[in-house]
Amino acid sequence: MAQLSDFRIEISQQRLAAILDAVARFDWGVIPNLAEGGDPWSAGTSTAFLRRLCQYWTSGFDWRAQEAAINRFPQRMADIGGQRIHLLHERGSGPSDTALVLTHGWPGSIVEFLGVIDRLAHPERFGGQAADGVDVVAPALPGFGFSGRPQAPIGPRRIAAIWDRLLRDGLGYKRYIAQGGDWGSMVSAMAGLDHPVEKRGGCEGIHLNYLGSRVEGDVETEEDRAFEARCEPFLRDGRAYAETHRTTPQTLGLALENNPVGQAAWILDKFHGWSDLGGGEPDAVFSLDDLITNVMFYVAGNSFTTSSWIYRAAASEVMRVLPRGARIGVPTAFASFPYDVRPLPPRGLLAKTYNLVRFSEYDRGGHFAALERPNEFVADVADFVRYIRGSRR
Repeated sequence: MAQLSDFRIEISQQRLAAILDAVARFDWGVIPNLAEGGDPWSAGTSTAFLRRLCQYWTSGFDWRAQEAAINRFPQRMADIGGQRIHLLHERGSGPSDTALVLTHGWPGSIVEFLGVIDRLAHPERFGGQAADGVDVVAPALPGFGFSGRPQAPIGPRRIAAIWDRLLRDGLGYKRYIAQGGDWGSMVSAMAGLDHPVEKRGGCEGIHLNYLGSRVEGDVETEEDRAFEARCEPFLRDGRAYAETHRTTPQTLGLALENNPVGQAAWILDKFHGWSDLGGGEPDAVFSLDDLITNVMFYVAGNSFTTSSWIYRAAASEVMRVLPRGARIGVPTAFASFPYDVRPLPPRGLLAKTYNLVRFSEYDRGGHFAALERPNEFVADVADFVRYIRGSRR
């Protein structure tokens, strides 16, 4: 059985002071500013942007205010077979007939969802109908944020099983809808594959904003091949970080675990590269407060090293490329954003793997949809929740 206890985030003042001291003492003079062709991001994170963010981190950022904003949500610490999982659990204004579980990825955290939880749980506060409110659960992946570090790497397929136990045995839901992008898309896909309601699991639908899992050999049409071509730059040049996570996570951790500026650089490189910034800097779309709070989940949570373990575990799981003949049969919605790392997969390609009942393409937005385009994200997810509820009648 799952064991749950109440939880609040409370970083000690001593730990906060040590983090701020490390940021303040960082020696910027030893870091050359490589800006090929005048682009400060051409070789990775812009030194100028990171330095500006760190100045705000030490002089204007208020962790206690961010901590209080998070702690206004009910939180639990669950023990699922020895794995501790930190989660937010906001009961919605509508019927408690299902839960919506929002799963983040790397380099994100539950911070991505802080601005959408109330809007999904209590739509009447934002001009909607209370009856559309849904119970929202936002867990931190094992080894991320304030969830416990796993004894060994855990991949998305095992995490989906942990989520199923958490939602059904721990929180008492007979049914749930799984939503996710990045690793969250793969956890959600595996929930639909392995734990659907018809197999005595609890998953009754999945909503994805990233294509992570699909059937082997499903690239057949010109439209499919055009999508593959759009993915090529990321596959060619953008996966070095992922191979480092998969092959040498220990080395990466030893290099950066006690270096909050280095961790911020490693994370912010992706917020720049995977977002729709219109040619601007990350704070053209994300506030500095949100960016630093997300980084703090890695730094203050002592989880930078273990957050990379999911890449190592996933390599041994059958979940990215499903065997021929496999199909995820639960109703599936897909929200597609043009600046994602694998942009705009065609509807026909998705339908080969998923029971696709809803497909939305947006003109703006990228990888961190809930944080970057909250209006579109909330509307799309809420429509799918209504669809699932209506399909039961």
